[in-house]
Amino acid sequence: MRAVVQHGTGGPEVLKVEERPEPERGEGEVLVRVEAVAVPFYETQLRAGLLPAGSEATVFGHEAAGIVVEADDESLVGRRVVTMSYTGGAYAEVVAASQYTVVPEGVSAEQAVVAAVPAAVALALFRTAKVVEGETVLVEAASGAIGGYLTRLAKTHGARVVTTAGGGKAIPDADVVLDHNDPEWRKNVPDCVHVVFESIGGARAAELTAKLAPRGRILAYGLLSGEFPAYSVASLVARGLTLIGFGGPDAYGKDVAAARDEALGLVADGTLTPVIDRTYPLAEAAAAHERVESREGVGKVVLVP
Repeated sequence: MRAVVQHGTGGPEVLKVEERPEPERGEGEVLVRVEAVAVPFYETQLRAGLLPAGSEATVFGHEAAGIVVEADDESLVGRRVVTMSYTGGAYAEVVAASQYTVVPEGVSAEQAVVAAVPAAVALALFRTAKVVEGETVLVEAASGAIGGYLTRLAKTHGARVVTTAGGGKAIPDADVVLDHNDPEWRKNVPDCVHVVFESIGGARAAELTAKLAPRGRILAYGLLSGEFPAYSVASLVARGLTLIGFGGPDAYGKDVAAARDEALGLVADGTLTPVIDRTYPLAEAAAAHERVESREGVGKVVLVP
């Protein structure tokens, strides 16, 4: 089979298309003929060596969707599933996976792989934040997949939604859109924000604490800047703020996995609309990574074997 293999860390050029043997299915796993692969931003950071990664010279990628060709449960054969793996293997024509979710009828492979993980993360984040009607929430990087779903969920639950996006991108459902390419954008955030979904990070993240209402909540789940957000205990205590670090398979990974069925159901019933930026053939994985790193698009980049 054709697969994309990472050779060392660095730029997109370290991703090479090679012929590899098809994976063997282990007990409890499904063997899937891949139809679509997601290219999330965190994978560009893994490739570049900015985040801890698995062994190199193995098949790259973590999120794929396709048709089951082998399974312990024969009723799954022929069904479309979306898979998630922490150890890689998704950038290929065939993948073996123990974590999978059956895709509802009427949802395509591209829609499923674009939505399953980020929409499930958004659901788990939203539930953890306990947003209620009438509150004001700030969603950073709302042109990305998770941010877009968070914006939609907040709006459908009656919240006032302040968002950030780069380069004047339009954000449906947002009441306020700020340009996070402006280094001073935090000064323009309205006062009395109840919830911040923090995905940019960096030393200046702490500036937002002055914008939060007393007993506000900050959910830190991303670091698009390449740095974790920096807060002082004093800045949190002074306003009675709650800081929640959202990540890790043991902390919130189970919540995210449990939300995948509902996330795909929300796609099937039209509540959430997956947004695809561009689609590339598997052989152009490097170009797909360049597109993601450019941050010029809105929505997810997809590879098609």
